Amino acid sequence: MKIKLKNSVVNVEIADSFFKQMVGLSFSGKKNMLFVMPYERRWRMWMFGVKFPLKIIFINKKKVVVDIKEANPITLNPKTWKVYAPKKSCKYILETPYKLKVKIEDKFRW
Repeated sequence: MKIKLKNSVVNVEIADSFFKQMVGLSFSGKKNMLFVMPYERRWRMWMFGVKFPLKIIFINKKKVVVDIKEANPITLNPKTWKVYAPKKSCKYILETPYKLKVKIEDKFRW
């Protein structure tokens, strides 16, 4: 699927089932993944099995960015064992390993 942000088009894989969301980007190559959650809330993400840094973009039901987190892979060091949650409720979560220029209050289109 293609989503738009300003003048950019982003190709994303959709994670819209429990299984796809559970697996996410674990043990996969670099790609963009859009998680479509069943309802808005402060969904939490973690980096199990992801071998590269990600930008996690939390998006509300109006497709407006409500928070952005920089996430790093989990290692054997317990300090890297983090859960990433937005400050506000979201309906969609975009995980991207790429340097997408996005800021809070930007609006996606799809």
